[in-house]
Amino acid sequence: MQSAPPARRRPLTGDAPSAHMLAGLALAGLAGCGNSPAEAPSVLLVTVDCLRSDHVGAYGYGRDTTPNLDALAAESALFERSYSHAPFTAPSHASLLTGLNTPSHGLVFWNYKIDPAAQTFQDLFGAAGYRTSAFINHPGLPPTGLLEDFDLPSTQLSGPWEDTVEHFFDWVDSGEGKFATWVHLWDVHRPFGYREWSAELLGFYPGTGRQPGRLPFAESGFGPGHDVRVGRLEAHYNVNPTERAGPLPVGAEQRRLGELDWRYIADRYDNGIRFADRGVGALIEGLRERGVLDDTLVVITADHGESLTERDAVWFTHDPFLYEETLRVPLVIRFPGGRFAGQREGELLVRGIDVLPTLLDVSGLDAPAALQGRSLVGVLDGSDRQPVTLLAQTQTKSAKESFRSVVKDEAGPDWLEFRQAVTDGRHKLILDYDTGTLELYDLSSDPGEVHNLVVDNSLDGPGLALRDELQRYRSELPAAPVHVVDPDIASQALLDALGYVEKDPAGEQD
Repeated sequence: MQSAPPARRRPLTGDAPSAHMLAGLALAGLAGCGNSPAEAPSVLLVTVDCLRSDHVGAYGYGRDTTPNLDALAAESALFERSYSHAPFTAPSHASLLTGLNTPSHGLVFWNYKIDPAAQTFQDLFGAAGYRTSAFINHPGLPPTGLLEDFDLPSTQLSGPWEDTVEHFFDWVDSGEGKFATWVHLWDVHRPFGYREWSAELLGFYPGTGRQPGRLPFAESGFGPGHDVRVGRLEAHYNVNPTERAGPLPVGAEQRRLGELDWRYIADRYDNGIRFADRGVGALIEGLRERGVLDDTLVVITADHGESLTERDAVWFTHDPFLYEETLRVPLVIRFPGGRFAGQREGELLVRGIDVLPTLLDVSGLDAPAALQGRSLVGVLDGSDRQPVTLLAQTQTKSAKESFRSVVKDEAGPDWLEFRQAVTDGRHKLILDYDTGTLELYDLSSDPGEVHNLVVDNSLDGPGLALRDELQRYRSELPAAPVHVVDPDIASQALLDALGYVEKDPAGEQD
């Protein structure tokens, strides 16, 4: 593999001015854009891992999974048709933090690194004089480059959300001035409703002093009581039909899981959401107690959703699929001063790449020309109601589907489960590069994507338009150079434990 590239620097043009000069120029620019430095808000971007929007109360879910997020939504703008660009963490976050589609930021898989030339959330706000920080509890993120250039060192990671929130407010209280912070809550991620912060995981959190064996997650609250050993093991996730038909480990035993077991695992997902929602509530309450909530632009969204038992090929996963349950995510934005409070946008599709342009717009900062998204302020105030489309893709070297073969591409690496999708929010077209097949769904009449409208792999009407749009994306999007990194032994062990076991070109596991 290629060696890791040098650390990214905040991109500048011409002679490099000092950091203080840059900050002064950028803050002066705020006034020119309609915000004085004193008026420019702080920014808090919160991403909740694996949170699909249809399990959120504010999006119509029947269970009381998200009381804190629902309360925030009542004070915010809510986007009903919000989509991620990828069904797994690294590439979807890269799109959020750069405003770029996956091919243009280059972070396509876990052993890839974001293009050092891409201007990120932390680059842009840092250059404008903001204090920048990231607080995450996903131990797989550091090698991706997503944490570089934050003022706070990327080693400031934490365990469950209580630690993450505590570290964030310790940092807020330790300094002055406007901040721009990314907080990531991994607490919904499988194994649902349970996380043993073992010594292996805690090795990614130097200096925290956390002890192994903490069980912070809820294992009850929704659904009837059950054997809590069901759903604690990775063996109960990413399960294909053959695995579901045979015995699986339950504690020290081996037995076949039945309908009530599988239902209990799905209930665990909702329990994990309720637990993470407490973290959202703690963040909002902490800002309110400090008197800075109304001066802070708060965004709550997710990197992707989760497929439970919707797809027979694999249960309890997300990586392989470009369906609604893995791509459609909540997006709630609380604007300073109560602007757009209670407004719901249900007509236009919005995307992860639109988040950064929105943050820059509200903060009075110019968006770089390279950004591929747009500010959602225009969508909300009616000045920009132009429909857009979404490009989503997934690819892996560790297939979850048992029948997958390698897709060989002379122009790039070999992949398993390589798919791309394009949607206008009404119809969705999915191209599977392994099988060469197309899927087309009418999302208005078939939101569960059960009825494929493609017959004999031919398209007409909306399918042809989406095919042309996919071709446009493929031909026109700037492609980032490839930056492959060698994960260290501990990182690879963690990814293996989470199901990212690399396969050789013959499709066999290493």
